[in-house]
Amino acid sequence: MTEKIKFIHSSDFHLDEPIRGLQQLPQPLLETLAEAPYVAAESVFDTAITEKVDFVLLSGGLCNLEQLSARAVAFLVKQFQRLEQKDIFVYWAGAKEDSADQWPGAIKLPRNVIQFHPRSVEHVDFLKENAALVRVIGVGCDSKPVASDLLGCVEDDVFNIVLAHADADVTAFDSDAIDYWAFGGRAESLTEEYENSVMVFPGTPQSREFHSGAPSGFKLVKLNRTRKTNVRTIRSDRVHWCSPFADIQHPMDLDDARNQLGELALQLAGEHSEQTILCQWQLAMSGEGSVNRDCGIEWRAAMLKWLRAEFGMSGNGLWSICIDERPSDDHPSKGYDEETLLGEYLRAVGRYQSDSELRLNLRNYLKDDVPRWETDGLAIVNEQQRAEILSKASLLGVDCLGGQDGPAV
Repeated sequence: MTEKIKFIHSSDFHLDEPIRGLQQLPQPLLETLAEAPYVAAESVFDTAITEKVDFVLLSGGLCNLEQLSARAVAFLVKQFQRLEQKDIFVYWAGAKEDSADQWPGAIKLPRNVIQFHPRSVEHVDFLKENAALVRVIGVGCDSKPVASDLLGCVEDDVFNIVLAHADADVTAFDSDAIDYWAFGGRAESLTEEYENSVMVFPGTPQSREFHSGAPSGFKLVKLNRTRKTNVRTIRSDRVHWCSPFADIQHPMDLDDARNQLGELALQLAGEHSEQTILCQWQLAMSGEGSVNRDCGIEWRAAMLKWLRAEFGMSGNGLWSICIDERPSDDHPSKGYDEETLLGEYLRAVGRYQSDSELRLNLRNYLKDDVPRWETDGLAIVNEQQRAEILSKASLLGVDCLGGQDGPAV
């Protein structure tokens, strides 16, 4: 390879999926939340044009063509046309919901868009000045390929890319003959570099729910003359999720706590001035007497109401989803040995925290009239979820029983 190549790799636009996890939708942010997936996806094409890339790789999950959305289809056609005007090719290997055979036949795609068939393994060469520099091997979502299907497409002396969605089930394949594995099907970004190749899940340009708090985006990839890759993340999320932490020292009145959280909120707003921020606050109550109910359910509800009114009433604000309390080292253990209703409750929760073999029977809390097949998944929790449930259960017990006096019964 004697020429430098530059391309964008993106996936999982999920244009018709809304922002999730909000029990209450703030009116000033409704338009921002609704438009966020489209604004984030458009930045992929904007960057392709401003960076003058050679081509764009799309590894599926752009929209659900099985439930055809006129807006999503019109959006994609418009963006493809923009790239066509700049002579930028698009290579698209769809997931099951946006595979080539799902595309509406009445709507013709621009000539620069190459869709790979969902039931086969195909390849196409990218030419520059009549020389083949890159081979894109498209793996259909229903192709069920074996290693020989991919290796049979490999061309020596060019940069070989495998383009596939996770539906195609090729993520376990391994071969030094493939220089770049371009995958889709993950909300979060993942890049793994090997000696002679790199595997990339670009993640979604706009996250729909809190996962790790990492920024969402896509990849800008540059190939040097020795066929080595430089993979850079381009951030694109219009709505950013975060989970800020604050240590509230007890005793602290509501005004002092507002000042502390207000400073954190202003700092976040400054760091993400171009985005709407969705916050899941994490508070630790520490200090002498931190079990006191001055910082209980009503206190957190008042704080949440104030945060929303102060920072969430603009079109580009900071919206507080919830305030969760983390147990500090001495909370709620102070009530553990008490001969009270609270002490008895905390000891019961503690048995589940110390013995992972004790099963949480969550089915008892589900409605009897809901079919079992609809609730089976809800009753199963992993280790992290179990720890979070038990931690919140102990804190809820302190909230509800902390004022009880007298022996346990």
